[in-house]
Amino acid sequence: MKTHVPIALAILLGCAPTAAAQTLDECLALARAHAPLLKVADAGVSRAEQSIRAARAALSPTLRLGAGFTQLSEEQRVVFPVPGTGTTQTLKTGSASALDVRTDLQIPLTTSGRDAALVRAAEAARAGQVHGREQAQADLVLRVSQAFYRVLAARRLEAAAAEAMASARAHRATSVARVRAGAAPRLDSLQAQVDLAQRANALLRAREAVRLTRVELETEIGATLDTARTLVEPGPAVEVPSSADAMERALRGRPEIAGLDEALSENRWRLAAARAGLRPQVNLTATAQYTAPNRDEEYWNTADPGLKTYRLSGGVGLSMPLFDGGLARSRVGELTSDRAALGARRDDVQLAIRREVEQSVSDARVALTLWQSDSSRVAAAREALRLAEAGYKGGTVPATEVRDAESAVADARAEEAQSLMDYWSARAALDHAVGAAFRKER
Repeated sequence: MKTHVPIALAILLGCAPTAAAQTLDECLALARAHAPLLKVADAGVSRAEQSIRAARAALSPTLRLGAGFTQLSEEQRVVFPVPGTGTTQTLKTGSASALDVRTDLQIPLTTSGRDAALVRAAEAARAGQVHGREQAQADLVLRVSQAFYRVLAARRLEAAAAEAMASARAHRATSVARVRAGAAPRLDSLQAQVDLAQRANALLRAREAVRLTRVELETEIGATLDTARTLVEPGPAVEVPSSADAMERALRGRPEIAGLDEALSENRWRLAAARAGLRPQVNLTATAQYTAPNRDEEYWNTADPGLKTYRLSGGVGLSMPLFDGGLARSRVGELTSDRAALGARRDDVQLAIRREVEQSVSDARVALTLWQSDSSRVAAAREALRLAEAGYKGGTVPATEVRDAESAVADARAEEAQSLMDYWSARAALDHAVGAAFRKER
């Protein structure tokens, strides 16, 4: 029964597509292009950029145009009595129509640093959104990587089930031949048939697991993969870094810490802007106004005093809060409390990262050791199966030992596939914990 390995390989090769294989990096590129959560993060960054533009606009002069038209029921007149005559005199002072067009220019001379601080706060908020997008990318890399590895493990389990199926089929053929030759009881043939049916069921479950894990991977990516392309397994296992090195890398590379640092910076600038509300603000204003018609019903007059249809004015405005019921100081107090909360949250995130790094390093070490141990078990189980098959053909070994050896090989290969997937997933979790997944993205 030495043909069971070539038969399993032939099954896999016969089902293998001719298209080029698909790597994890290609799947990550697809995820970056299609994942909805990244689009949400991109929208947050775009919104923060618009907030910067809005904050900078407060530092720029503003020019406004206004217009209005009023129609009165009669002309504007002044009536006063004429002394000694008993009569009155009426004088026209304005038209019954009034067209008013004006342009107002306002230039902020000083806001005591409020608007400049708000610009800095908006820039810090945008940097925080960028780090939030980086965190979303790192989380996406972890989810896609682990889903990718589950597909690879399911394929290994399918290959193991196919190998066990081929071995069970070959053993059944041998047992049938021995029963016909009178060298073995009929029970051997019946048990071999039952074992073959069980292996067929296991192969069906393995194939369905491959399909479902692939659907899970496509869900994480946000796009459908080419079914004609197989997935490429990663390279050989690498050594796990020490906890100290991993923690040092995490403190430098985790986007959460950088995002909280930017949140603290934003809070500092907003606090400065709130304190500026307690100081005076000075604005320069200028107005150019056109009003027509004048008293003589003229729509354009630039020469006659009192009848000109335009006016020019300018002024300087000072605004200084004297009493606001404590509103500005309460805002300063709110931001001060927010800053204390952000600092405490940053400390908590550092502790959580340390716990995550330690757990990831431990999981990676254990998974690597288990995978190496399970790999050696596969070789031993295959050798035991070879000896059992040879002994059964020679009549020195009962059929139960062959079936037990087949089960041992199938179990060993399944455990090897599971432990290898555990190592790949643990390694991906470790890369995520130290921020390496995001640095690879960049």
